[in-house]
Amino acid sequence: MCGRFVQKDLKDLAAAFDARLRPDLPPPLLAPRYNIAPTAEIGVIGLDRAGVRSVTGMRWGLVPSWAEDMTGAARLINARSESAADKPSFREAWQKRRAIIPADGFYEWPQTGDRKQPWYISRADGRPLGLAALWDVWRRGPDGPLFTCCILTAPANDEMARIHDRTPVMLMDEAAVQRWLSPDTPESARHAMMQAPAPGSLRLRPVTPLVNAVRHDGPDLLAPYEPATAAPAGAAGSLL
Repeated sequence: MCGRFVQKDLKDLAAAFDARLRPDLPPPLLAPRYNIAPTAEIGVIGLDRAGVRSVTGMRWGLVPSWAEDMTGAARLINARSESAADKPSFREAWQKRRAIIPADGFYEWPQTGDRKQPWYISRADGRPLGLAALWDVWRRGPDGPLFTCCILTAPANDEMARIHDRTPVMLMDEAAVQRWLSPDTPESARHAMMQAPAPGSLRLRPVTPLVNAVRHDGPDLLAPYEPATAAPAGAAGSLL
């Protein structure tokens, strides 16, 4: 599951994945964003017609090309990797339209006592995350083609399961990024990539409940925070 995420500096994120920024990116995409919510336009990395990695803008929430309207977009921000190859909404994108959403980290909301406490998940080594994604283009709107995307998820490992039973599929090295984007990667190899990252590769920590409101968007959302009960219900040990 991934319901909010962070793109602090799209130029830096592009450089980390050896991708070029398209010159027509709207300026808001280049601004620091610490609380990106579903249906927002985001920076996405894919291969252009020349096979070069480039960053383009897409709406987060996939609208299949055959959809009559956009009403289901908010529900299709994530796709279960176990069934994406078979589901009508995702199967063509699984075969032909794969991408990466670069992110500094993402948020989850485990239950803590009688409330949900936001946690921030990032790489333990400080490098950005490459979230495996699918994209599509919807051409039935009055404003021209609409490019949309979703994040693939997999069952959580023991570490992530303390806060959620699902995790975004994270491409943790250059080889994985290349395999995922390549049109020549066999389907069996793509399925093998759909799993949680190795234990110890992520850092999980509580952050301020200000994250709960989309109107809050700034670096203060990632500042150290100590809730009254830091560990989510059912957690064994500390995730710090």
